[in-house]
Amino acid sequence: MKNYSLPSQKECFDITKKLNVPPHIVRHNQTVAKLGVFLAQKLKENSIAIDLELVEKACLLHDIARLCDLKESNYNNFGRDASEQQQQTWKRLKTKFKAASHEDIAYELLKEKYPVLALTIKKHRYAALSDEIDRPDTWEEKIVYYADKRVMHDMIVTLKERLEEAHQRSASMRNINEQSKIDTEKIDQLIFKLEQEIFAKIDLDPLEVTEEFIDSHSNT
Repeated sequence: MKNYSLPSQKECFDITKKLNVPPHIVRHNQTVAKLGVFLAQKLKENSIAIDLELVEKACLLHDIARLCDLKESNYNNFGRDASEQQQQTWKRLKTKFKAASHEDIAYELLKEKYPVLALTIKKHRYAALSDEIDRPDTWEEKIVYYADKRVMHDMIVTLKERLEEAHQRSASMRNINEQSKIDTEKIDQLIFKLEQEIFAKIDLDPLEVTEEFIDSHSNT
């Protein structure tokens, strides 16, 4: 029996609405949840203990503070013509949490009421696999981390395609000095190793797990 609480579907919706999360990020979160729950279900079918609800809710909320990573001048570029109300919400969060990443801000926002959920979300940070403290260790943390690395915008793509696109985008979004401290080659290797670990347990080829594949197996 779980000794922690999780938000309902409506509460997840209310959280994203309160934080003025843009629709395209909501769609990204939903696609990550679709892949994450599918993989978690496959692990469960192979006798691996995993909380499907935790995976789903963490995926649905993992990028609620994503816009806080951006400079204010870039809000409309990434926020798709963000309204003044949306921008004010993100500015308040940035002011409150200063230079914190979107993963850490989400953790701070959720930790009091949903500590396990908050920690699971915190560990989806790209460089977390090389961090002894924040490294994803539980199956729930691993699946949330990996599922996010397979979804480009709102499309499930190969890990290679997703990482290449993310690195190109990061170059323009992140501080150059900050980006230079990250050994992307090392971390990418760790992500591919995680992919191998997951798919060895469920006897599937990661290349065949597309949105169409998931849809075709949803009722089987």
